[in-house]
Amino acid sequence: MSATDRFSGEPLIILTQAGVDQSWSGGQPLMDQGLCNQAILSLFTRKGWVGNQFLPLESQIGSDFEKACEEEAITLASITTTIPNAALAALSCDYFKNITVAVANPNAWNLTITIHLGSGQTLLLSKSGLKWAAQANQNLTEES
Repeated sequence: MSATDRFSGEPLIILTQAGVDQSWSGGQPLMDQGLCNQAILSLFTRKGWVGNQFLPLESQIGSDFEKACEEEAITLASITTTIPNAALAALSCDYFKNITVAVANPNAWNLTITIHLGSGQTLLLSKSGLKWAAQANQNLTEES
């Protein structure tokens, strides 16, 4: 498979605020050219995933990464220790070498996470609390 062949591999998972999506070009899905899909599944599959019952213990997946990112308050400890450690634990396997995780809190409502996978690929994740708060307020208004 050529690194420039965008139609080889498996369909690329793209994270959105509403979950995951795919990107298409000419009627074909764009494909993951490396380890992005595996990293996303490793980070965002929660412990206790039902599919684990069909896998041997050493092959089961699930992490606390999402839980670490959903803390009530973003603290210095969560930025420097909790979130990076959760990402490193989720990605601890033979496929990911030399992983680095950088977490930033540019303002009180945002969290940005940069994960260099060591394969030349980088995942950029961001959580915008302001948008989540606005969505929650809108849902409360609609239910009233």
